[in-house]
Formats: sequence, structure tokens, C-alpha cells
Amino acid sequence: MTENFLVQGWMVLDRERLSRLELPDHETVVEIPRRILQFFPEANGGGDARV
Repeated sequence: MTENFLVQGWMVLDRERLSRLELPDHETVVEIPRRILQFFPEANGGGDARV
């Protein structure tokens, strides 16, 4: 197990949006709803995000 998180979301296929990002060839991005941010400690004021 690692200290990394896997995030499930919608694949971003819009080439214009992707072109604005500086992504290495081995990376991609996914889009997640804003309501999911509550589970990320950095976006949740540093609190415990476990449910």
C-alpha cells in the first residue's frame, strides 16, 4: 500500500481543456464533482477526511 490516493472520475477528453494543462505524457486528469472535495483533508481545512 502507498500513501497515494486513487480518484475515480470522468475522463477529460476535451482537447482544448487538456491543452491548457502541462501534463507529462504518462499522466492524465479526471474530473470530479465539487462535493467530493470534502473527503480531501487539504480542501477540508486539514481535518480528518475518513468516513
